[in-house]
Amino acid sequence: MEIAPGIHRVPTVTGSNAILLVDEQIAVIDTGFPGNGEQILGYLKTALGRSPKDLAWIITTHHHFDHTGTAAELHQLTDAPVVAHERETEPGRDGVPLLRKATERQHIPFWYRWLIQGIRPRQLERPEFPDIPVTHLVRDGDVLPILGGTRVIHTPGHTPGSICLLIEKPRALFLGDSAINNVDRVSRPLMWDRGARRELDASLRSLRSLDASLAFFGHGPALTEEVMPKIRGLTDRPYDLPTWRIVLKNWRTLRHFYRANRRPGGLTGTG
Repeated sequence: MEIAPGIHRVPTVTGSNAILLVDEQIAVIDTGFPGNGEQILGYLKTALGRSPKDLAWIITTHHHFDHTGTAAELHQLTDAPVVAHERETEPGRDGVPLLRKATERQHIPFWYRWLIQGIRPRQLERPEFPDIPVTHLVRDGDVLPILGGTRVIHTPGHTPGSICLLIEKPRALFLGDSAINNVDRVSRPLMWDRGARRELDASLRSLRSLDASLAFFGHGPALTEEVMPKIRGLTDRPYDLPTWRIVLKNWRTLRHFYRANRRPGGLTGTG
């Protein structure tokens, strides 16, 4: 599904959105849960008429498994380097850093898993994390040679090495999980650690001076109208309401959002 010239969302991916940046080289931003390799490469071949070998970059906005589950598979099939911020890695064998291994469930209280995700103790997922070698480390300000230059912006908070990407042509901002498009509004992700919440707010404030006409998210549809006013609106007020109160106030919406993102394609439409 082409959203803008050179920017496509693979519609059948489970987990996070998988966004293709299509130029002489092709990059995929995030890969969803494990098992999305056929969908991503199939879209590249059938919708774009390109070879899997044209995939030159596998960009991970952060290490959570719903964004990186297919990264190892794509790396093995295409030899494309896996790109991540250095703070999202841990030491690996032979000096090659590996992507951290975690799901968001490891960071949230069990009562939330039960209320929103319907998880009982015997149903807890214990995924087998593959080793994902990170062959291209990036830092704040680095530029990848795609669509006129795709700039890396380090936005810690959701995770220590979360990144956003500012795409030059068209002028688009990809926010990963630093923000979420809930269709009716843009919001911050739920944060359980106060220090991380403050760090995320500082990261979002650093985006206020940017200029973008499109925004893409790890979850939810693309944002095509009033983009920067809505992004700036995230930090017009402090993120100081206790997380448990946010959950209790919005639990039905959160449950719908969680279930929608377990289905192929996740949430659809534009916000």
